[in-house]
Amino acid sequence: MIFAALSLAPLGFWLFMQDLSTRFADWQTSLLSAGQILGLVGMAMFSLNLVLSARLKRLEPFFDGLNQIYIKHHIFGATALILLLFHPLFLAIRFIPSSLRQTALFLVPFTDSAITYGIFALFTMIILLVITFYAAWPYERWKASHKFLGLAFFFASLHMFFISSDVSRSAALRVYMFSLVISGLAAIIYRTILSGVLVNKFHYTVVAVRELNPSVFEIELAGNDKNLVHRPGQFLFASFHQAGIRREYHPFTISSSPDSRNLKLTVKNLGDYTADLKQLLSGSIARVEGPFGRFSFLEAMGKKQIWIAGGIGITPFLSMARSLKDHPGYKIFLFYCTNTRQEAVLLDELYAIGRANSQLTVVSHCSDVSGRIDAGIISRECGGLDDREIFICGPAPMMKSLKEQFIRSDVPASRLHSEEFALL
Repeated sequence: MIFAALSLAPLGFWLFMQDLSTRFADWQTSLLSAGQILGLVGMAMFSLNLVLSARLKRLEPFFDGLNQIYIKHHIFGATALILLLFHPLFLAIRFIPSSLRQTALFLVPFTDSAITYGIFALFTMIILLVITFYAAWPYERWKASHKFLGLAFFFASLHMFFISSDVSRSAALRVYMFSLVISGLAAIIYRTILSGVLVNKFHYTVVAVRELNPSVFEIELAGNDKNLVHRPGQFLFASFHQAGIRREYHPFTISSSPDSRNLKLTVKNLGDYTADLKQLLSGSIARVEGPFGRFSFLEAMGKKQIWIAGGIGITPFLSMARSLKDHPGYKIFLFYCTNTRQEAVLLDELYAIGRANSQLTVVSHCSDVSGRIDAGIISRECGGLDDREIFICGPAPMMKSLKEQFIRSDVPASRLHSEEFALL
């Protein structure tokens, strides 16, 4: 809500600068006003979207975790792009009745420096939009292309401050927009140029890589000096330094308990990069940033809980189950859902934890035998859903379907917690 209010704040300045009867006196002034509103709000959202993308831990409490920040980041980014795409169109088409040439010149670069900056920004954003939705690029190339968002933002900022507009005529609006632009530029600099200095990273060494089944393996990391402190269920970003493995940072859930001396990452082979990680050698260096996320049983109000894992979505629950001995008073049902029994990695360990700790009941659900899991099955197994906090992590369609079923079963949305790994 705060970021939405900050995005709409320029509209408040704009409304009090001039009487609305003159702003919307005819269709031409109405188009001009609409274009101005789109530009101001779009630029505010663009600035704030860069802040959301900076992976700032201090924002997590306001958004209930980094995964929710990324959801807002996608929404803000898409909305800002749409607003900024229509901004010049509304301004240009108002000239159509009087001069088609003037309409065309408004969208042609090099006729005016301020307009040229805006056109460069617009074309850069359009190219990035096409890449995002239509180019079948691997993750690392897609991620690298989005660094050009900073270039688009730079040109858009120059356009806003050099063009004759309400921003140039109102000192208050100019100061406000300048503050947002500085925030966006600071986020870019923090995450790119100064990342190595300002972003706290931990140095680990690969101890072992263990295959758990043909598609899932576990990476064990040992700390070197200062170690990462995490809560059960959190995740980190890691970059591995070994010949033949790309060094970009990827998100991995921490599957070891917080009191474990070493970090464990349980990884599923989902593409070229994760497949390469199976070749990690003992002694290779890992740089780790984190921890992130608020998907933890310790964050919920109630101690009667249901954990639902789909496939590799078991990873945060591994950390939670392994740490449960240090947190008495919980009553938890863990549903581990896989297609076959062979896909359920570390199930024997989970059963052993359940036998040793009466707080945890583990239920293995294999769809090849029992069909797909649903709210009815879960409710019958647990003796009802009343007063239970529900944690879900797994494939996006599974999480969406189960959340809809739980809501139809009168489970309040506030008691449903999910981790949207696909957005990271």
